[in-house]
Amino acid sequence: MKLMELYKEKVMGAIRGLDRIRFRGTLRWLANESGMRAFLSSRHILLKDFKQWVEGLTSSIRDSCHRRAEQLGIAIQYLKSGAIDKEKLAQRIAVERGVTTGPICLFSVVEQCISPTVKGNRSTKKLELKMVGRKCIWLYHYFNHPEFGFGHVRLQSWAPFNIFICLNGRRT
Repeated sequence: MKLMELYKEKVMGAIRGLDRIRFRGTLRWLANESGMRAFLSSRHILLKDFKQWVEGLTSSIRDSCHRRAEQLGIAIQYLKSGAIDKEKLAQRIAVERGVTTGPICLFSVVEQCISPTVKGNRSTKKLELKMVGRKCIWLYHYFNHPEFGFGHVRLQSWAPFNIFICLNGRRT
């Protein structure tokens, strides 16, 4: 027996549809120490070269996102604090620019993440790869989709390059 049938006398109504759904994408083999070590080894990237390698990827990702934002003609803004209400700011930009559907803006902001880093071990006198809490630049692409409504894509610009897609679920 379905729950709605069981409690039909007590149910006054039901809400159907999405409300704030979040998707997460992770390159799992880059998101842990053993996987990252295996990846670096397969690409013949030495730990001493890790920082230069990942900085190159980060630069490429950020440049690509900025170029795309320029092609779309949307606002690009660096935020001085992760505490800024990015959603309200994006909504204000949408109103100011008259954006009802489509891309709105691109924000970049330094925020916390879990990422691989290479550190020296004094006792073994060797470099080690460790997953640590640190800060990196996150890129927020805000949009208003005709069916899914207001949302954003949040991209970590440093390894492991996590991505989050957040949808409002309703047209606003």
